[in-house]
Formats: sequence, structure tokens, C-alpha cells
Amino acid sequence: MIEQEIYKALVNVLVFFNRTDQDKELIRIAGVDLEATSLQAFITIGRMQPTNVSDLANILGKSHSSVSRQIDKLESKEIVETENDHSDSRVRSIRLSCKGNQIIESINAARLEALKSAFSTWEEKDKQSLLSDLKHLSKTVDEMSKTF
Repeated sequence: MIEQEIYKALVNVLVFFNRTDQDKELIRIAGVDLEATSLQAFITIGRMQPTNVSDLANILGKSHSSVSRQIDKLESKEIVETENDHSDSRVRSIRLSCKGNQIIESINAARLEALKSAFSTWEEKDKQSLLSDLKHLSKTVDEMSKTF
């Protein structure tokens, strides 16, 4: 069944992006001071900001206390900033600091260089096709998430 093959391919991609050893290498290449175990939370904050601990815990599949500890570590490095939410003081609003934004730029540059290298043997039409398919998949996933 084709859906099962699609599922396997998607899991393979997700596993690649969720491996701590890959994160360590990306951090090394980017030349930033960040623990690999915090990278996913840090990247997610950058993508969703402002966000909060509960939303991060849900997206990362981690406990509230585990994510809260990661946020505390990132805040102590002065790469994220938190403040109490204006409507509910129990909720911490989280965003990247200026220093955090610089780190994200370094990580994105390192990731882009790795992707350029990985796709260097691909023809432009194949890359365009992949981009089109990924955009279509992204739209489909967004629509799926509304049904759950």
C-alpha cells in the first residue's frame, strides 16, 4: 500500500531531524554554544514565538517540567527571554533574545549549507518537484491537524 510507504519515508525524515548526534554536528558546524538536547526546543521557540511551555511540551512530546527546565537553561544562557503572560500570570511567554536570533541565523546557515551539499547532485527540476510536493504535503498536514 502506497500510504504505508509514504509513512515509512516520512518517519525516516523525522528520525533524521530528531537525532541528537545530528544536532551535535549541526551545532558544531554552526559554531554556537548550545546543548544538543536543547536544540529542538530552541528551534521550535524560534519558529513559534511567542510561545509557552505547555505548547512546547505538546509539540516536542516532552513533559511540562522537562521543557520548563530546558527553557530555564536557555534563559540562563541569555538566548531566550520569558515574561509572564498578560492574561494569565501562570503562563510564561517565551521568545528568542537578540543573541538567540543570531544563533538561529548561524544554525540556519549551517543547515542550508548541508542541504546544498546533499542536493548538489540533484537536477534543478527534481528539486523544484520536491519543493512542490513538500508544499502540498505541508498543506495536507495542516488540514489533517484540524480534524484531530
